[in-house]
Amino acid sequence: EITTRLVGSEMCIRDSMMTIKKAATLGLLASAAMVMATSCNNDWEDEQYAHYISFKAPLDTDGNSVGVTTVYVPFTRYNEAGEPRYGAEGKSSYQLPVLVSGSTDNPDNLTVNIAHSDTLPILNVARFGTREELYYQDLWDFAEVPQTINIASGQNMALLDVRFDFNGLDLSDRYVLPIVVAPGSGYQRNPRKNYGQAMLRILPYTTYSGVYQAQNTTFYILDKNDKKSGDPGAMNTVQCYTVSNDVVFFYAGNFDETSLLRKHYKVYAKFEPFEEGGTRGNVTLWSDTPEMEFVVNKQATFNIIEQADEVQTYIMRRTVIISDIDYTFVDTHTARFIGPDGQETVNPIKYNVSGSMAMERKLNTQMPEEDQVIFE
Repeated sequence: EITTRLVGSEMCIRDSMMTIKKAATLGLLASAAMVMATSCNNDWEDEQYAHYISFKAPLDTDGNSVGVTTVYVPFTRYNEAGEPRYGAEGKSSYQLPVLVSGSTDNPDNLTVNIAHSDTLPILNVARFGTREELYYQDLWDFAEVPQTINIASGQNMALLDVRFDFNGLDLSDRYVLPIVVAPGSGYQRNPRKNYGQAMLRILPYTTYSGVYQAQNTTFYILDKNDKKSGDPGAMNTVQCYTVSNDVVFFYAGNFDETSLLRKHYKVYAKFEPFEEGGTRGNVTLWSDTPEMEFVVNKQATFNIIEQADEVQTYIMRRTVIISDIDYTFVDTHTARFIGPDGQETVNPIKYNVSGSMAMERKLNTQMPEEDQVIFE
């Protein structure tokens, strides 16, 4: 009986101790939960990220400009009166967004320093190796970039107003404007790659420049008697680059900007409306490269069609159609051979290109056309 009582007493003591331990544990958990609940309630008020400074310039991931940011800028900016905003044709601008990152609003009045980036040569070597004919050229001498930009307290974005003078710019050289957030007081540049600097490939545009669909255009090799030989070559797209308000250039035949030989095959096209401001007219083609032996066989014409989108009525579809394209040219650079004696042999190839091509743009009628810097 005594033994039974002792065992029962020990069990009671153990149960009491376990109860005390459980109570203590629950108390600690409750206290921790209260602390956590109190701290969690204020988390959203605290900054979760650093207020880094960066550009809004996402890099192209496909096309001919992978690794830079393609930006379309009107060849000439006009004011409300229809006059050149900056005093002359060929002068324009682009407003590059400068951002303050973070989960809360920018608390300070910031003066951010802007400078020329020296990374373009590195980009060229990384992208193109020793193929210097494909290197991007620096656009800095054709641009006016402000040295500073102010971002007011409570604001998380400001626009860097960059000016351009496109007169005399030969777009057979592919131009990039390299800009970087320079060191300064009161802010930090975003450390992530391509955030603290912008590599802007600027393409000035007009009504007539852009990427044309050329599936209805074919090219043939001509024999010694100028007769078409073999099956026709198919074409996909032709990009027309701005020279002036009414003149563009493109590359003959199947050459494009990825070709090392592209500068030898430039063809100019001048759009001449039948009446001022008209949507129909002639297209005069020519080349300034004598070795091309460029010949126009037919008068090309253009027609501009504008119509509202059937679904999105605020979208206006503008289509530029170039018809009756027919020209011949000679390629003296592709077929070149070095013989055993070290002498170079050139086998000229003569081509005929004919057909039509069209370019469509979807324009938002609720905003100025010149503010639409990316076209579909």
